[in-house]
Amino acid sequence: MGTIEIKKVERKVTVGKKGEQRQQVKKTYGKIIYRGTLRLTDMAEHIMKHGSIYTEDVVIGVITKLKSCMQEMLADGYKVKLDGIGTLYPVLTSKGVSDAKDFSASENVTRLGIAFLADQSKKSAYKASAMRQGATLSTQLYSELTGEDTPEPGNSEENGGGGSSSESGNGGGPVNP
Repeated sequence: MGTIEIKKVERKVTVGKKGEQRQQVKKTYGKIIYRGTLRLTDMAEHIMKHGSIYTEDVVIGVITKLKSCMQEMLADGYKVKLDGIGTLYPVLTSKGVSDAKDFSASENVTRLGIAFLADQSKKSAYKASAMRQGATLSTQLYSELTGEDTPEPGNSEENGGGGSSSESGNGGGPVNP
């Protein structure tokens, strides 16, 4: 599969129960270092590199048509399952009312959006266990306390990797959204 670079982030956190003596301790967490965002044209070009008989413009056309059809079906209240990838489905948040007859979609629905659930079937590459088996994890230490990176010798973990700890233009520091 590939290498997912992980930055170990040190930060101070407060521990202890509310109302009791609480203290700050240093803990280390993992954050993915994202390499960038691939756009539609990037993906079409990548698909072509894998021996596709279709040209980039045809791949873009098919994906664009899929996108517009998915938007239409989701807006009609359907779930859209892309086998081997996952399911997109409409979700909403609403304010509750005491009496059902007082509920109005226009007044009580506060948010309408789309959620995604990755395919979890036995053969899916997106299943958590498959991701864990197929990806090499590479780490380096970043301290939010000092604002410094600390290289680690032999930083690849899992599956005997050999991943790089370069930041691939991510701007440094933890970059999870």
